[in-house]
Amino acid sequence: MATVTGLFERALGDDWDDLHPAIRERYGLTAGDGRTAVGRGVMDRVDRNPLALPALWLGTLDDFLFPEAGTHVPFTVAAEAFVDDAGREALFLRRRFDTDPPREFVDTLRWNPERGCLADYFGHHGAVVADVHLGVEGDALALRVGDQWLRAGDRFLPLPGLLSARGTLRDRYDDDADEFRVEAEITTPILAPVGPVFGYRGRFENEFRATGDDRVGSSLGGVPLPGTDG
Repeated sequence: MATVTGLFERALGDDWDDLHPAIRERYGLTAGDGRTAVGRGVMDRVDRNPLALPALWLGTLDDFLFPEAGTHVPFTVAAEAFVDDAGREALFLRRRFDTDPPREFVDTLRWNPERGCLADYFGHHGAVVADVHLGVEGDALALRVGDQWLRAGDRFLPLPGLLSARGTLRDRYDDDADEFRVEAEITTPILAPVGPVFGYRGRFENEFRATGDDRVGSSLGGVPLPGTDG
């Protein structure tokens, strides 16, 4: 039987082995594992730019951005691998922030062989799609958001540079504290002079549970992938 490779391992190639073992275990999920990774912790800070509030409010309609900010915000993050309707390995992530009101940030990842990177579908319906490029910094996982599109069915409309966002995420494991540390930031060319659009920094512990009837569950089935021509 052929070995199934997780999305992050496929994207990183030989660099996968440079990650901290705890990072590899958490991000090495495949659909056949029958496990869901569940992290629980606290966001030390959740920040947003007041000038970006209209766009952040719009993101709440499909659970991929939100306008609240705060400190010491409890949160959970669940990651579940599945096979989509087109037979492709995929990974669904759901983050819940206990702001007032509570908010969620969900996305679904797939490998895109046409572009040689991951494709990230934001929200439950994946109307915004982005290339995601992975790297290793020390033994930490580094993620960078690249080109982006608006998706309408099978069609992709490239977002021009001024309207697109630039996102980074860094996930590392702190051996002394025995916990994961995560920080993420989203910027745009228009608002760059006055700071990030949205970001968070926090820490969490991870456990694995059997994937059963209480699946995290992505609503995205066999959606198309953006091609090299955008």
